[in-house]
Amino acid sequence: MLPKKKGRSQQKNGEAKESSAASTQTDATTSATYTSVSNNGIYLMKVNGSFYWADDVSKDIVVQNPGYSYFLNGSVTFDGVTFKTICPPTYAGCPVPPGTTIQNQTIVMAGAIRFNMTFPDKTTETAGNIIGDSIYMFVLSHHYPKAGMLIEYVNDFPHNSVAYGVFLLVSSCRQPPYLG
Repeated sequence: MLPKKKGRSQQKNGEAKESSAASTQTDATTSATYTSVSNNGIYLMKVNGSFYWADDVSKDIVVQNPGYSYFLNGSVTFDGVTFKTICPPTYAGCPVPPGTTIQNQTIVMAGAIRFNMTFPDKTTETAGNIIGDSIYMFVLSHHYPKAGMLIEYVNDFPHNSVAYGVFLLVSSCRQPPYLG
């Protein structure tokens, strides 16, 4: 059974990462691998030696490098875990709530992401990391089920565009399910 996803403004079906093959793999020094497409933009990934359900939220987030990154709709719930980015309006590039006036904004010189993960048992864990020049950046919770985020740097050189693939991760299964 696939994890449930809700709280999304758009459904994902067949992004650029989907292929007709049953499985593809990408090697990375961080041990992040793209393992298989399962259904509707939900993937099974092996990250840092463990399997996670992964939801492609690349179109639901603004990744700033430099700057703080944030979800367009404030939060996304995936497989019972609510992910909410923290992007203070006092930092340049972060959304400013209506009716709020900011006199001075701090300029962030590096890419960063900070977010809360609220689990079904109502436990909240805060995590974050710097988005640098490496291909993969991931951060994982200490809570079980494990949850986190993987950000993949994608440089589409022929088209001179730089983009990021962003996946929410939840280890809701003790072992990877059969996808065959």
